[in-house]
Amino acid sequence: MADYVYIDNYSNKGKVAISLNVFDALVTNALASVKGISMSSAHMKRNQKIRLNRPVQTTIRRGIVHVWVAVDVTKGTNLQEVTHNIQDEITNAFLMATEQVPFDVQVKVISII
Repeated sequence: MADYVYIDNYSNKGKVAISLNVFDALVTNALASVKGISMSSAHMKRNQKIRLNRPVQTTIRRGIVHVWVAVDVTKGTNLQEVTHNIQDEITNAFLMATEQVPFDVQVKVISII
């Protein structure tokens, strides 16, 4: 798994590296602007040592940023509309920050609260 995405610099002086932490911050800020959701807060059991389910997982594989978001949705909202809004917010955040990085956004609704 890569830690950076490299994009061409327009001044022809090399490449610009964007860290995985930047994409995590962009996703977290995008989720803060969507109404009706909260980040999933599943707690670990006593005998578990690894937490597999976390609210936002961002990985870089083969130059593509993959984002997996697990959310809890409030009762009475349209699930398709909420997931579409989340994907749109993340897409807009990535396009405004990088303009040319390929990405994939997957949203999973964990529970309805």
